[in-house]
Amino acid sequence: MASKILYVITKANFGGAQRYVYTLAVGAQKAGHEVAVVVGGTGVLTEKLAAAGIRTIPLALTQRHTFIGDLLTFGPLFSLIRIFKTERPDVIHVNSAKASGLGALAGRIAHVPRIVFTAHGWEFNAPRNILSKIGIYFFSWVTMLLAQKTLCVSKAVQRDVRWMPFLRKKLVVVYNGVECEPLLPQGEARDLLSPHTTATFWIGMLSELHPTKRVDDAIRAFAPIAARHSDTGLFIISDGKERAKLEVLIRTLHLEGRITLLGYVPDAPRYFSAFDMFVHSSQSEALALTILEAGCASLPVIATSVGGIPEIITDGVTGLLVPARSPSALSAAIESLYTDWEKAKRFGDALHVRVLRDFTKERMVAETLALY
Repeated sequence: MASKILYVITKANFGGAQRYVYTLAVGAQKAGHEVAVVVGGTGVLTEKLAAAGIRTIPLALTQRHTFIGDLLTFGPLFSLIRIFKTERPDVIHVNSAKASGLGALAGRIAHVPRIVFTAHGWEFNAPRNILSKIGIYFFSWVTMLLAQKTLCVSKAVQRDVRWMPFLRKKLVVVYNGVECEPLLPQGEARDLLSPHTTATFWIGMLSELHPTKRVDDAIRAFAPIAARHSDTGLFIISDGKERAKLEVLIRTLHLEGRITLLGYVPDAPRYFSAFDMFVHSSQSEALALTILEAGCASLPVIATSVGGIPEIITDGVTGLLVPARSPSALSAAIESLYTDWEKAKRFGDALHVRVLRDFTKERMVAETLALY
C-alpha cells in the first residue's frame, strides 16, 4: 500500500547523509509512494531532488545553534509541527542530529503514525569535552526514544548505543548501499582533475577536510612515499574548514606539486578511475560510503580500523586496515601495496565483489521501505 513519506534533513549540501536521503527518496517514489523532503536551505541536494521530480519543503534551521538552541527558540520546532499537520504524512524519516531531534519531537506532537530515525554516526564519538559528550548522549537517547525505529548504518553504530535503556527493540542495522556508476576513462578523469601533474601513480581520497577525518595523517603518511617514489601523487577530493591548515602542512613538508587538494567535485565517484589506490584516514566513521564507492571502482583500499569500516574491509582480504592517528602505519601500508601490485589488485577485485553482493542501493531501499 502506498504511503506518504516525508524525509527530514538539516542541510542541502551533498554529503553522505544527503546522498542517503536522495537515494531513499528516489527509491520510495519509484516504489509508488508519495514523497517530499523537508530540508534546511538550498544546495546540491535540492537541485538533484528537483531534477528527480521530488518536492522539497524549506525549513529554517539556524546553523549557529545546537539542537537545544533551536529547541529553545521554538521557531524550527513549530515550523516542523505545522509542516507535519499540513502534510499529514504516514511516515517521517529524520536524518542528521539537529533535524532528527526536532523532527522526532515535532512528529510526536503532530501525531505522525510512524517516525524513523537513521543514525549516520554519533557526534559523541568526535573529539569533544566531557560535558558536551554527556549532553549529546542524552539528546541522542531522547531522539531514539521518540522514534519507533532507529536505523543504524553499521553494527558499530548499533553497539555504541544498545546499552542505553529501552532501546534494544528499536535498533535495526540497515547497511548503506551504493549504485556503481559508470567510470570515466582514466585519462579523461586525470585530465579533468589535475591536468598539469607529473604523477603517474595516483593515490586518491574523498574525505571532508574536517578534524575528525584526519586528512593531515594521510598527508604525513604520504611524505616518505613521495621521497622514495617520484612517480606518486596524493589527490584529495572535497573541501572543508581544515583546508587552510592542510595547505600550510603541505608547504611545511615541501609537498607542493605532489599533493593536490581538488575541492568539491560533482559526481566524484565517476572520477575514481583516475586513482591507483584509495586511502581513508578518519578517526571516527559510521560506515564510510566513500569506501563502498572505491569498491565500485575496484580500487585497493587502505583505511583506519574504526567504526563500521571493518564491516566492509576484512584486513588482508578486501583491503588493509591500520590504526587511527598513525601516519607511520598508514605509510607502511601504502608502501606494501605500491611494491606488490598483484596483491593490491587482488584486494581491489575482492572489495568490488563484496560491495556488489552486500552493499547495493536496491537492498538498502528495500530493507528501509519494509520498516515503514
